[in-house]
Amino acid sequence: MAVEAAFAKADANGDGKITKVEAAKMPEIAAKFDALDKDKDGSLSLAEFAAGYPAG
Repeated sequence: MAVEAAFAKADANGDGKITKVEAAKMPEIAAKFDALDKDKDGSLSLAEFAAGYPAG
């Protein structure tokens, strides 16, 4: 699935979450990072990322 591939690519250090620094490489995600970070832990899980990932 494209979302998982994009998440894996954005997750530069492979820790299973995307930080603001990692998200900066994806402007469409970075622009809404705070809104997507539902649990406010400073990173996006795959589910949080998928909610904001642009549909093909």
